[in-house]
Parts: sequence; C-alpha cells; structure tokens
Amino acid sequence: MRIGLDLRMAGNEYGIGRYSFELAKKILELDRNNEYVLFVCDPLKFIKAGLDMHQNVKIIVADFKHYSFEEQLKFPNLIRSEKIDLMHFLNFNVPISYDLPFVVTIHDMIHHRLPGNKKSRFLHRLAYKAVIRHAALASKKIITVSNFSKKEILEIFKINPSKIEVIYEAAIPVPVTDSDVTEVRQRYAISKPYIIFVGVMERKKNILNLTKALDIVKDKYQLNIQMVLAGKVDPHYPEILEQAQQIKYRKDLIVTGIITDKEKYSLFKGAKAFVSASLFEGFGLPGVEAMSLGVPLIVSNTEVFNEVYDNAAIYFDAEDPEDIAQKIVLLIKDDKYRELIANQAYSRAQYFSWDTAAEQTIEAYNSLKI
Repeated sequence: MRIGLDLRMAGNEYGIGRYSFELAKKILELDRNNEYVLFVCDPLKFIKAGLDMHQNVKIIVADFKHYSFEEQLKFPNLIRSEKIDLMHFLNFNVPISYDLPFVVTIHDMIHHRLPGNKKSRFLHRLAYKAVIRHAALASKKIITVSNFSKKEILEIFKINPSKIEVIYEAAIPVPVTDSDVTEVRQRYAISKPYIIFVGVMERKKNILNLTKALDIVKDKYQLNIQMVLAGKVDPHYPEILEQAQQIKYRKDLIVTGIITDKEKYSLFKGAKAFVSASLFEGFGLPGVEAMSLGVPLIVSNTEVFNEVYDNAAIYFDAEDPEDIAQKIVLLIKDDKYRELIANQAYSRAQYFSWDTAAEQTIEAYNSLKI
C-alpha cells in the first residue's frame, strides 16, 4: 500500500506533536513493505532525523493551517495527487471533502466535555464538531490512546466498538546527568526541593488549584518546597497563568516557559514528584515520561490516569486544593513511601513502548486490506 501520514502537527515537543513524530519515526523504521508519503509543514526536522533516507519514504510540504480554507480545499487535492491508498490523519483534522479511505487518531473528546467559554472561539467550536464528526464516521478505523478515550468516542458517536483500536503512547527518555540537573536548577533559580508539572497551561490542566495547593503546603504544613510549571501558555487563555501567579508564595512558583527535551528530563530527574491536577486527558504522556526516570506521580483521581499510571501514582481530588496539598505532603515527607512509588513508576513505564505502538499501528493499516 501507499500510505499517507498527516504530520503537520509533528515537531513540537508536547502532546499530539510528540505523538505524531515518535510514532511516524518508529513506523518508518519497522515497515519496509508499505510505501509512505509524509505530509509536513517543515521538512527539516524529518530530514535531520534521517527519515528521508528510507527508500520507501517521500516527504511533501503541506503547510495548511488547521480549520483553514486551504486545509479543506487544497490539502485533499494534494493527497489525491500522490495516489494514496490509505491516509492516516494523526489528529482529527480531516478535511470534510476528503472521501478516500483513511484512518484517524482521535486522542480525546476534550472539546466536547470542556468547551471554551470565550465568544471568539464559538465559530471554532462549530467547525471542530463538524470536522471531528466527519473524521469519526467516515474513517475506516479510529486509533485512540486509552480505553477511557475509546469509551468517550463510543458514547458520543455511537459507532461499532470494533472500529476503534486502543494503542498507547510511550516515552523516549533523554539521558541526563547530575551535572545536567545542577545546571538546569541554576538556570531557573530552583533553590529548594521541588515538584514539577509539565504541559500546556490550558483550562483542563486546572493550574489554579495546583498553585493554591502550594500555598496550603507551605502555610499549613510548613513544607519548604517549590513548584515548577514547565510548558507554554494557552494563547487563548493567558489569564490562567496570571491567576495562578497571584498566590501568596508566588516566589516559590517557578515558571519556565517552553523547555527542551534535555531540560525537561533534567528537571524530572531532580524533582521529588511529577504533579498534575488535570481534569481531562486522553492519555497523559508527561507522566509516563516522568515515570521512565523513576519519578513518582501525584495526580488527579481520574479514570484515564488510573488506567495509564496504575500504582505509579497517588491520587487526589482535583477540585480540592486541601486534598492536593495533603497528598503532596504525604509523598514528600515519607521517604520510604516515595521510594516505593518511584520504583513502581519505573516498572510501570516499561509497559509503554513506541515499538509496540508502531507495530500495532502497522497491523491496523494492513488489516484494512485496501
């Protein structure tokens, strides 16, 4: 088969961008039977990774923004011109006019469950609902990243469960040394034991309750720690970080902005724990990345986190800053308990593999017999 991969989002260091790049890279390493055409915005990252060296791979520039007229009109014609047998859209943004066989990855149903509340985003939400509905109903197969997301997709679209494949994401740890940890601590003025959140600072991440918990930890429990928030701010909701920084102990709130992979893993390695008060996720890759270094997790008691993290975490009520604070104190103050959870975190991380994800994805392609 001649398979197209929509990699327009691949290349950034978070979420779907990380998923798209790592999965595509591993698929191309493993599959020599099918031909692949990569539709990308910037080919340089793929060339640097050596993906253009595979004889069964072709890279095509497809710099079409999501929800744009170019995506809807020009992108389908570009795909057709490459005589693609099966297209894989690695996010739900499938042009509505595209009517040839395709597979789609739907990571979560966040925009259904937690829609934005700004009027400027109203038309965007209408477009989203039309696009994702077409993607779910017209696809030959849906890939999603957790059983929780599968359940959500089935509940919303009422489709045959056999159409959906659950394929987990994985981590690619970057080797870091103690000197890397020292350097990154100095760079971001981290002077105390710390816990870390990594991700986009968007509404679903519940950053405000996380930072309120820091005040409680320091005021009520007299635990002298810092909290690191690493990642970009959602440009549609910049007030999230602004509000979070109004806490009493804002001097112990370290906001790094966007960081490199080496910085991220150096910060993980030096942290007492990874923490997330997220209200809704499709998977939770940053937690798995932290687990791969044996970092214990303190996270929301959500269905998906219980599925993915299992016994590598302790869980709290994300709507209750007091409960978040209690769980942070429990883990940080009890060295033996933290060591136990850390060991379980490292063991759990071994369950997730990009090799396995790629093999399962290739099997999904081949099962369609296009």
